[in-house]
Amino acid sequence: MVVSSYTNSLMGLLILLFAITASTATRDVITSDPNDEAHFDAHQICPRVKDKDFCDMVMESYVSIFGFDVKEVGTIFIDVSKNMAGFANSKILELIPKAPDAQKARLEHCNQIYTSFPQKDKGILTQLLEKKDYVGLNREAGILAKHTTDCEDSFKPAPSPMTRENSNFFNIIDMISTFSYLLIH
Repeated sequence: MVVSSYTNSLMGLLILLFAITASTATRDVITSDPNDEAHFDAHQICPRVKDKDFCDMVMESYVSIFGFDVKEVGTIFIDVSKNMAGFANSKILELIPKAPDAQKARLEHCNQIYTSFPQKDKGILTQLLEKKDYVGLNREAGILAKHTTDCEDSFKPAPSPMTRENSNFFNIIDMISTFSYLLIH
């Protein structure tokens, strides 16, 4: 049986999620600076995102996430978004050689978005998180969500071959956006 590289990538993500969860499951709850982020409650994220089921799935992958501090939660979300961007980019690279000419330009456009994430955007998000610039983090997440929507919409009126990947990336970015919004307010 031939296993696609997408399946291999998905299995890799699941193994990564398990490893992170297993290595941190026994940690004590880390409290935030009482004057800064003590009000943060990760339970507030999923009810506020567009795809609650996706959010619940990500959160359940990190059983002990509710014992993490703010920086760790943000770092996990950013790392998962990097993996989602990698899956999307792998799919694009599989599709381009066999895509009709009309679709190749759209796939190249999407490829630029997903290639940029690990090279540039992940670093920007990480720096904003480390500086506790949650307004900037929220703004950058909004820009990334727009890029993902632009990728999906570029295929219209034809169906997009990237719907699942765009949706997954959008959903994790929505979680980062909601996370940062909660820290602002």
